[in-house]
Amino acid sequence: MESVKHILVFCLVGLTLIKCSYPIPKQDILESDTQFLSIPGSNESHCNEISIQLSRAAKLDLAESSWDECIEKFTNEKIIHLNRLRFYFLLEEYEYFKAKIVKQSPSKNSILYQSILEELMKTNRIEERVVLLDGLSRVKGWELFAYEELAFYYLQLGNFDFAENYFNLILEVNSFHENALYGMMDIQIRKEKWSSVLDYAKSVKLSATKNKEYSYYFLKANYELGHYEEALKWAESASSAEKSEIQFLEVWRDVLLVLYDDPNWNKLLPYYRKAIERGYIVPESVFFPTLDNRGKQERKGLRSGR
Repeated sequence: MESVKHILVFCLVGLTLIKCSYPIPKQDILESDTQFLSIPGSNESHCNEISIQLSRAAKLDLAESSWDECIEKFTNEKIIHLNRLRFYFLLEEYEYFKAKIVKQSPSKNSILYQSILEELMKTNRIEERVVLLDGLSRVKGWELFAYEELAFYYLQLGNFDFAENYFNLILEVNSFHENALYGMMDIQIRKEKWSSVLDYAKSVKLSATKNKEYSYYFLKANYELGHYEEALKWAESASSAEKSEIQFLEVWRDVLLVLYDDPNWNKLLPYYRKAIERGYIVPESVFFPTLDNRGKQERKGLRSGR
């Protein structure tokens, strides 16, 4: 870890040679960090505490060797793994840590690593969890799991390019991976790539086993592409659960506003009322335009935008 080793320089001040020592980057963070975990009295505890002390004292080479020795001796001790991850995370030595993960064959100890990931989630150490997942994505047997976790992490952050990249990595391995296909549809909707939404929706329709509520994607994409009659078919054939979602009802309503001057809302009303029961607060008179000026203006706007 050359980037974080002690740097010693000599400073010439007047006629006096002074030896100047500069602090290690992140030394103050290492010293003050409270996330290192203790282990109740045991051999593991002694090894763990020595490694913590060396880490906080910024004796990096010794700390690194100590953590490695602890891991080797007490392979199944979750806290030691968590602490070593914390050590490299604070130093921002991510790639160095990931290389160590690859060497340790996590595929042979999947229960331990699942437990570590769960602990990181429970304690809100999310960025450390991402570092570990990235390391695990390079380990045979962990790839799809890690890609999926990372994809949904970036999707939640709104980083659609990163999320799309990880979903694509999954689909390169399994072109009908259900969760990846749903994730890609959500991204294409946000990017307003309607033909791509339909392409992924067709794959989902063929392969979905856990989640068959894909009608919204056909409805939305066909509506945006101007295929109103096709969109209406998907709206009417959807499940009751999908029809009760506000985003679904909004597009279904807009399809009818484009197709008809005086739409009949009777088919939508039961589902709108279910949404009201769940806390939706927009009044019926606002959600469903009537043949007054407001309704005419909304229809004109929708039609001109197609």
